[in-house]
Amino acid sequence: MGHASSLRADILGDDGRVTTSSTSRGQECSELLCTNPTAFRTRSRPAWCDAHITQILRRGGVEPLEPFATPKAYRLTKCLTCGCEAHYRFEYTLEKNAVDEATCRACYWRQWGEEARQRQGFHPDDLPIPASEVKAKAEASGFEYLGALTDPSMREDPHLVRCRGCGRQSAERLGDIGWGCSCQNNRKSSSTPTAPKGSAAGTAKATRAKTLFKDSGLSAVAWWDHEVNDPAWWATATPKARREVAWCCPECGLRFTAKVLDMTFKATCPDCEEKRRAAFRVEYEQFKTTPVFDVPELLAAWADEADPRTVMVTGTHGLFRFRCSSGHHPRVDPYRYLGSGCPTCKGQATRATNRAAADADPASIRINPEIASQWHPSKNGRLRLAEISPDSRRKVWWRDPNCGHEWQDTTANRDKYARLRCPQCRTILDSLAYHYPELAAEWAPENPLTAWHVRPFASTNFVPAWVCSTDPGHRWQAALASRSNGAGCPECREHGKSQVELEYCAAVERAFGTARSGELIRHNAFQRRSSWTVDISVELADGRRLAIEYDGAYWHADKADIDRDKSIDLLAAGFVVVRLREHPLGPLPVQDRRYIEFTVYATAPEPEGVIAQVRQWALDQLPQS
Repeated sequence: MGHASSLRADILGDDGRVTTSSTSRGQECSELLCTNPTAFRTRSRPAWCDAHITQILRRGGVEPLEPFATPKAYRLTKCLTCGCEAHYRFEYTLEKNAVDEATCRACYWRQWGEEARQRQGFHPDDLPIPASEVKAKAEASGFEYLGALTDPSMREDPHLVRCRGCGRQSAERLGDIGWGCSCQNNRKSSSTPTAPKGSAAGTAKATRAKTLFKDSGLSAVAWWDHEVNDPAWWATATPKARREVAWCCPECGLRFTAKVLDMTFKATCPDCEEKRRAAFRVEYEQFKTTPVFDVPELLAAWADEADPRTVMVTGTHGLFRFRCSSGHHPRVDPYRYLGSGCPTCKGQATRATNRAAADADPASIRINPEIASQWHPSKNGRLRLAEISPDSRRKVWWRDPNCGHEWQDTTANRDKYARLRCPQCRTILDSLAYHYPELAAEWAPENPLTAWHVRPFASTNFVPAWVCSTDPGHRWQAALASRSNGAGCPECREHGKSQVELEYCAAVERAFGTARSGELIRHNAFQRRSSWTVDISVELADGRRLAIEYDGAYWHADKADIDRDKSIDLLAAGFVVVRLREHPLGPLPVQDRRYIEFTVYATAPEPEGVIAQVRQWALDQLPQS
């Protein structure tokens, strides 16, 4: 009943790997007279082969220490001048070569710091900086400190750091280290992340997340030109749409076109805006020659020692003292006071409005809900969370309920830049753990970051590992986007598995004592794909892994190439491979002592008998390694 397929020399070599008689050359290198295939593809821009990419890097003063990936991927290089090892994108080297500037930032910042000190002369700050100070700042910003790149190390000199998140090495000045690595950018989401697809919560959140322009309540809605625009655009446009549509100014009636996104940000009419700007320019120029003494509103509030006859409303540098009707004494620019009034009064009015809103609804909050959940319960006095606005610059106390750390910061600072959840733990807002606690519960402990450090749809430099919450014995790897889009444990799911496959899996479990169904395998030896899903996998007593594939005649009729590639990759990864091929499927061009095929029949399945033969072959017929 069993047989092994014959070798096809034009496809497989002696080592069981695929070989081809010809290779599609594809796009050719942009270097003159070079006909080698490019290392990457582009539609309209130049592309080069790997050898000429290396030449371009050396022209920029660095040599590669890692294989080329893509033009935008960071690649470890070594400076040919100073020997500094750092990561740079190939595109970055192209940009610097175009302006005849070396790629290495260590060399660049050394020279920059030296020239700056020569121009400015000696300054009290121009003393060597202790390595402990730089190391502390680097670690607080998510870096591993690798050392100073000058001796002695002055304030404007570079240091070598490595990001703990993405592993990128870079030469940074002390002031730049505090901004952290670019991989730590944590921009605000355009919409609230949805629950995993397929769930009731996911469907409801997805519906709410997609707000249409017509339902947004924006002022620009009244500007929409229904006479010109397609009704379908009105029905489907979102506030961030980049489509150019027609608008009609409600003030002057001008018809014009603009992107929906631009009007969402600020609804303006080209004519009206130009008139306002022209009027402002005229007024501003007039106030350059108008003293404060000639403006009654300013003169009545003037409380500065300077003569108001000599101070112009605009164009005079410095701040001047005023006294408002409430008795405040702000120091502001005269033109600003004329247009905006007393800043202290404005602040008090805003706080009064916030207090009134908090009195009307004490449970309401206007700031990010995740930030609000960290409001310190006792250190903010009588200030209520409902009184705080998203743009407030008032420092208040926060406490993370997960780690217990406490700190002070403004709500405005907390929701920009790196958007950290906890500045000490370097956890982030909008993380996987916050939005999807059920997925965070399956986050494997061996992952280099926690579920509080990654966003639900982020790209990571590692493939996250997961542990099934139903059966901890089920472990697999999957991208964050895949899990956040609803992908579950590949072994627990029955979707995509035929009934006959499940019956054979049950027979394997009875024969071998254990079996895994739908295990996702990733291995460095894979050449055709980065991962494969194995129908049935078993760990044998001698440590070998057995992969059993069930090939239905209907679904696998046109998949011989895929089945062959999958078998070759699994063999390369050290698996013992068995394929159960339904009649009338033919044999695959694979030959290896660890590979065998059995013919099975859909109309007369014999799971117990077939698996008994598989077990006998796997345990007795293969030579013991």
